Amino acid sequence: MSVAADITRAQRQAASFGVSSVLLGLCFAAACAAPFVLNGYGLYVLTLTGVFALVALGLNLLTGYAGQISLCHAAFFGVGAYATAILTQKVGLPYLLSILVGGLLTACIGAVVAVPAMRLKSLYLAIATLGFGVVLQKIIFEWRSLTNGGGGLALSPPAIAGYELGATGLYYLTLALVTLGIWGAWNVSRGRTGRALLIIKESEIAAGALGIPAARYKVIAFAISAFYAAVAGGLFAYLVRYIHPENFSVGLSIAFLSMVVIGGLGTIGGSIVGAAFYVIVPELLRGIKDAPGLVFGLLLVIVMVLMPQGLWGLVRRLGRRA
Repeated sequence: MSVAADITRAQRQAASFGVSSVLLGLCFAAACAAPFVLNGYGLYVLTLTGVFALVALGLNLLTGYAGQISLCHAAFFGVGAYATAILTQKVGLPYLLSILVGGLLTACIGAVVAVPAMRLKSLYLAIATLGFGVVLQKIIFEWRSLTNGGGGLALSPPAIAGYELGATGLYYLTLALVTLGIWGAWNVSRGRTGRALLIIKESEIAAGALGIPAARYKVIAFAISAFYAAVAGGLFAYLVRYIHPENFSVGLSIAFLSMVVIGGLGTIGGSIVGAAFYVIVPELLRGIKDAPGLVFGLLLVIVMVLMPQGLWGLVRRLGRRA
């Protein structure tokens, strides 16, 4: 697809809400009502879906728009989780402030990771980010005085303004942050940064000819994506209430990338659909031995071959026909 076609698509998305916005609105309304009909475990699964959707939103900006493949997002996720937990439990900062500070710290780390992105592309960049992810996970494991190393960190329930957040409170906080994340991703994708990233994705030479500083925009994309992952990590830490370095392995980075591909590269709705599929389908197939991994792998192959726009593209087509 040409640069002009990509920019035209982005402008059409910005000009009207269309089918995608209607579907997202319906999903939001259902999400608001979910705690009234779900049991405790169902609410946990839905909260985890929101956490992973937040990571996928940021990763989609980096991969779907900028074309930069990252295999270190599990490490960003982990840094956000540990930073939030340490700032809340040991330093005594309020929970929301800890999430923000952890996100900003991780955004700075993401900007550093972007340095090799200025020279590397495709698989070479993926390997470089894989190395960064392994290094960050190792630092978390070895810095025992701060992270408790292999012993992990057990966390007490979070509180906001003196009120302890239960499962429902954390769910609505996650829903609020996902909503803000969607709004932020929408504004980035339809603005100057989004258009610049689309051009860089197609041709850095063309971007340079148009006066677009590719290096600067790559750093911005990595920083924003890392911030999203870290905020999600801060939510995840207090959802599970126990974090361990092994929770943030390379396998999780691959899972995040799979969510984006299955949902639909370069689409906001695809990030939500991909995360929902990754979390909910295995739960529905839990009674069948080895079925979750088999179905997930088969669908990834089917999407790559038959649905280049991902599941969200299929949803949009069905919505238009209806």
